[in-house]
Amino acid sequence: MKISLLVLKKHLEGVFAEKYFERIRKHGDVFLWDEENFEDRAKVLDFVKDSDIIITSWHSPVIDKEILDACPNLQAVLHAAGSIKPIMSDELASREDIRLTASAAAIGEGVAETALGFAIAACKGAFTMPRYTRAGEWNAHNASEVIDFYDIKVGIISAGFVGRHMIKLLRNFHVDILVYDPTMSAEQIRELGAEKRELNEFLSECDVISVHAPKIPATEHMINRDNIELLKDRVIIVNTARGSIFDEPYLIERLKEKKGMFACLDITEVEPPAADNELRFLDNVNLTPHLAGTASNGRRRIALHVCEELDRFMAGEKMKTEIDRSMLSKMA
Repeated sequence: MKISLLVLKKHLEGVFAEKYFERIRKHGDVFLWDEENFEDRAKVLDFVKDSDIIITSWHSPVIDKEILDACPNLQAVLHAAGSIKPIMSDELASREDIRLTASAAAIGEGVAETALGFAIAACKGAFTMPRYTRAGEWNAHNASEVIDFYDIKVGIISAGFVGRHMIKLLRNFHVDILVYDPTMSAEQIRELGAEKRELNEFLSECDVISVHAPKIPATEHMINRDNIELLKDRVIIVNTARGSIFDEPYLIERLKEKKGMFACLDITEVEPPAADNELRFLDNVNLTPHLAGTASNGRRRIALHVCEELDRFMAGEKMKTEIDRSMLSKMA
């Protein structure tokens, strides 16, 4: 069994560690890419030749016809990153005999945990109260600016891998969990421990909204001029997904009008945001530079996920996050 890690050297070092390589070696002969780029096409093809399993990650080359032709016995592609789309080709998509998995779920755990942290901190005024203490004050704040993470309605946009983990975390709190996800039935959402809502009622009911939707045509500017007025005046928005979910100019306008509203934004519609983007300067915005995903030691979750998926594959089991090709158009 030839297992080729077609992964840049920096990602091999940043995602994997020797203990994970040892675990992979239990299933076959392991080959590690030792270059900083994939510019030498001939070397890439020679490296993957006759692979049974290919492991990819960020910036790995597309698994195209040439690579597939070099690997006539390829059985699976395990993607050690989020979206598998950057390495997908039409040829790979058509090869139903080659099983696919990606690590969005592993990355999503850290994203959901970050989103929950943002939500609780925003409710408790952790981002707004310091302006009073820095000014030498102590009890000058309005108590209505602070709420407990209790007996409120917390909304999740999209119950994919990240959204599901967020729901799992939220079930530890005494909050009502609402979900907007047009791809799921009310029964499916109820099984997760939440209640389904259509978009307009979702926006009008929620005290906290956490966005976990993929960037696909159906989600672009989902929240826009036509429905942003439905948001509560003191709603807390947490977006660790994609900036394109909101029509940004209208989000900025709403934030300027409703000073009691607060937004924790880990992303913007265009990244990096322009130096004069108003989101950088609004008092009711906490803007962070796309840090909710895996960082430093958190990337080890990906390596563990790949190893566990490989174990399942070799045992003849369905992989936990195995990709159904019919769902590719709905995935990030």
